[in-house]
Amino acid sequence: MDELLVPLKTTTKPRSSPGSNVESHHLDSKQQPLKWSRGEMKSPEHALEILRSRPQQEDLRAVLKWLHPSKSSNNGFNVHGQTLLASQIIHTLVNDVLPDYWSLLNLEQNEQSRAIMDTMILILSNVSGISMLTSRLKTLIRRKDAPEGNHSIRDSGQAEALASAVVMLESVLKPWDVVYTIWSRLCGTSDLTRRWLLWKELVALLGSGRVLSTASEAEAILAKSTDQIRERSKLSDGSGYCFWLGCNLNRMLVLPRLDEDDARKACVQMLERALTLGHVDQTIEATFEGVLNGTGDLGPYLSFHKTLKASTKKTVIYSLLRNLTKIHMNTSSDSSARDVESPKSIEGIAALLYRFSKNDEDIAKLLVEWLSNDGTVQDLRMRRATIAALAEHLDILKSTVTDTLRTFGDKLYIKHTPVMHQEGMTENLLLLLGYANRKIPLHVAESARSDLYLNAISNRLAASSHRVSVLGMYLGTAMSRLVDPPERRMNFDSEEMTSSQGRRYLSLTELQDQLGSIDDLRHKEANSEFSTPPMKKPTAKENEPKEGHRKKTPNESKVISIEEIDDGSESEDEDLPVYAKPDSDASDSDEDPTVIERNKPTAPVYIDDLISGLRDTENYDRHLLALTHASPLIRRKAAFGTEVTDNCEDLANILTGLGDKWNIEQFQELRVQGMIAVLVAQPLEMGQWFSRTYFNGDYSIQQRATVLTTLGLGARELAGYGKEDMALTKSNPQPTSKDAASFPSKQLPPKLHALYTSEKPALPDIPSAKAVHTASRTLEQAILQPMALQAADALSGPNALKVRTFSSRMEVEKRRTKPIPNALAKVVAEGFFFPLTGRWGMHVQGQYVLSSLSPSSNSLPALPHPMQEKQHTS
Repeated sequence: MDELLVPLKTTTKPRSSPGSNVESHHLDSKQQPLKWSRGEMKSPEHALEILRSRPQQEDLRAVLKWLHPSKSSNNGFNVHGQTLLASQIIHTLVNDVLPDYWSLLNLEQNEQSRAIMDTMILILSNVSGISMLTSRLKTLIRRKDAPEGNHSIRDSGQAEALASAVVMLESVLKPWDVVYTIWSRLCGTSDLTRRWLLWKELVALLGSGRVLSTASEAEAILAKSTDQIRERSKLSDGSGYCFWLGCNLNRMLVLPRLDEDDARKACVQMLERALTLGHVDQTIEATFEGVLNGTGDLGPYLSFHKTLKASTKKTVIYSLLRNLTKIHMNTSSDSSARDVESPKSIEGIAALLYRFSKNDEDIAKLLVEWLSNDGTVQDLRMRRATIAALAEHLDILKSTVTDTLRTFGDKLYIKHTPVMHQEGMTENLLLLLGYANRKIPLHVAESARSDLYLNAISNRLAASSHRVSVLGMYLGTAMSRLVDPPERRMNFDSEEMTSSQGRRYLSLTELQDQLGSIDDLRHKEANSEFSTPPMKKPTAKENEPKEGHRKKTPNESKVISIEEIDDGSESEDEDLPVYAKPDSDASDSDEDPTVIERNKPTAPVYIDDLISGLRDTENYDRHLLALTHASPLIRRKAAFGTEVTDNCEDLANILTGLGDKWNIEQFQELRVQGMIAVLVAQPLEMGQWFSRTYFNGDYSIQQRATVLTTLGLGARELAGYGKEDMALTKSNPQPTSKDAASFPSKQLPPKLHALYTSEKPALPDIPSAKAVHTASRTLEQAILQPMALQAADALSGPNALKVRTFSSRMEVEKRRTKPIPNALAKVVAEGFFFPLTGRWGMHVQGQYVLSSLSPSSNSLPALPHPMQEKQHTS
C-alpha cells in the first residue's frame, strides 16, 4: 500500500521569525494583506488592487494621497476623468472602503482622520461618486425593508450603515458650488456627447429628486429605528434641498464659465427639473439671489432668462414677484401712510422689472397678466412698482388700460368675483389711469367718452352689492377729475367719498413712482445663507469706553495725564493668520520622552483584525481596543458582507474563553456585549452553538454563567427588549456621525420623566404614584366602563327597535388584517428553546441513569414507562 502513495512535490515551510504574526495561518490566502511599498505605486491598477485587498489606515491614506486630483499631473491619472478604471476605484471606495472606515474616522476626529475624509469626499465629488452613493443608499433601504427574516436581527448594524451612507452623501453635496465644480470638470472632456450624457445623469440625480427622495426615505427609516434625538439630514428637507440646488445654479450663472452658451443650457436643464420638486419660491430665491438683493450684474440673469421656455418663464416671473414682495415689502406699517410715500424699494423694483420687460416682450405680457390675476390681492406697493415699470411701454400701457376697464365693467366679473379682488382691480385701474393721463392724455379722454367706460359705470351703480357700487363711484369721480373741468366734475355726495378710504382711492391717480436704480434694493440685508459679510476690525475708538460729559468736582485733580495717542493704524499682529490649537495628546505630558509610544495601535476595522487583537494578550493597548470595539464592529459588519458569518464561531469561542489578564475595567460587561453581538448577528446558528457549549464545553462555572446571560439577554434583544436591558450590561447605544447630543431642555423633570417612561424612577415616591395610577385605571375598566356601556345601551331605545346590520363576507374579509408571519418563533424555538431543553433533558436522564446503577450490577436498569411514572406520582 505504501508504494501506491507517491509524493508529487515536497516543500519545506520556512521557519517564522519571532516577530511574525502568530495568527497569519488563520487568514485565507485571498484575505492576506497586500505587501507593497508606498513609494512603488505608480499605476491606478495597483491602487485599485490595494483598495480591494482590505487596506489598513496607513495604506488607505497613501493610496488616497496618490489618487488626489492635484497629483494627476504627476501620475498621469485623473480620478475625475469618468473612465472605466476611475469608476471601478470609486465603486470600491463606496462599497468596500467607506463602510469599514467612515464610522471609525468620525469617532476619531483627529487631523489624520479628517485628512482622509476630506480626500475621499474630494474624490467622490463627481457624477459617478454621487450616483454610486445614491445606489448604495437605495440598496441599504431595500435591505432594511426586506420582508424575509427577522428585522430585529441586524437592525443596529443596518441603522448605523444607513446613517453613515446618508452622512457620506451629504458631505459630498455640502458645498454651495459642487454643481459648478462638476460642470467645470465635465467641460474639460473633449467628447461633447459624453459630457451631455453625464450632465443629464446629474440632472436626473439632483434635479429630478432622486437624491431627495432616497435621503427622505432613509431618514424616515432611521427615525423609526431609534428613539434618540438626532439631527435630520438636510438632503431630506425639500425646502432646504431646493434652496441648496438654487445656490449651486446661482454660482453657475455668476462665476466665470468656459462656454457661456453651454453653461446657460445646462442651467436651464437643471432649473426646469428643479422647479418640479414643489418648492418653487425657495429655488428661485436662491438662483436669482443677485436680482433680489441688487448685489449682482443683471447681464447673466437677463441672457439666462431669454433661454427659458414660456411655461418656465411664467413660473420664474411669478416667483420673483412673490420673493420681491416677501423681502422688500414690509406690511407691518399703516397702509394709509405707506401708500402715499414712495420708498426706495419701489423705485428699485420698478427699475428691475423694467430691465426685464425691456429685453423681453413676453415678460411684459406676463406682468400684465399677473396684475389682472394674482396681483389684485398682492401688496399695493408691489403693484405700484409693476405699473411704474409697464408705464414706460406706451403701447402696453394703452392696451392694459383698455383691458382692465373692460374687465372692471363686465357683469359676470361684478357678480361672481370676490370683493377683495375687485378692490385690487380698482386700485390697479386708478394707478394705470394716472400714468396714462400724464403720458398719453388723449387716450384717457377717449376712454372717458367710450361705451366701454359708460357701461362699466352703469353696471357698477346697478349692482346689488353696496361695496361694488361704491367702487364704481370711485372710478367715476377719479375719471371726471382727470378729464373734466372743475365746474363739470362728477360728485356723488356720499359719506364713502369723503371718508379716509375714499380719499385714498382718489389719490391713487396722482401717485407717480420714478424708475430708480437696482442698487436701491441693497439696503435690505442680504441672505446670510449666500454670503457672510466680512468682519469689521475694531478700531481703537470703538474699543474705548464711551464716557459722557460730567462736571468736575472741587476735589478732582487737575493734573493732566499723559496718554499715548493712537494714530488709528492697525497693528502688525492683525495681519498674521490665526491657527487652531493642535490636538492634545496624553502621551506628550509624560516627563520621560523615551517611554512615549508614537506607533499606537488603531481601532480594528475588519473582523480578522478584531480576532487578532483579542488573541494578542501581550499588547495591552491593542487588546483593550479590540475588546472595546468588539460589539459595535460586529453589529456594523453584520449588516453587510460575510465577515461575521465566516468568523462567528471563532469570535464566540475567543470571547467565551477570554481571560482578564490586565484587570480591565468593565471587562465582564464588554465581553458580554461582544458575545451578545455575535448571537444577535447569527441567532439560529449561534444559539445552538452557545447551547452546545454550555453543556459540552470545557469551561468554568463563571464562563457558563456568562453563556447563559448571553442567551437570555440576546433572546430579549431579538424580541425587542434590548433597550430595557442596557442597564444590565452597562452598554450604551453606539453613536453615529449624525447622532446629536442629549438635549436636557427637551426632557421633562426627572420626577415627571419617570412617570411617562419605562425607565427606573429616581425618587422613592414615584412607584406609589404609578401604582395608584395603575389601580385607578384598572378600577375604571372593571367598574365604570361596563356601567357606561349599559347606560348607553339603555338610552338607545328598546331592544325591539334595534336593528342589527350584517356585513357581507367580502366587507369582513376586506377589513380583516392579514396575519404577519412570526419569524422570531422559529429562531427562538430552533436556536434557543429546543437546544437548551433537549440537552438539559439528556443531562438529567444521564444523571438519573448513573444514580440508579448499583455497585454490584453490571447492566443498566430499565427506565420506567412514562405512564407508569405518572401513576406512581399521582
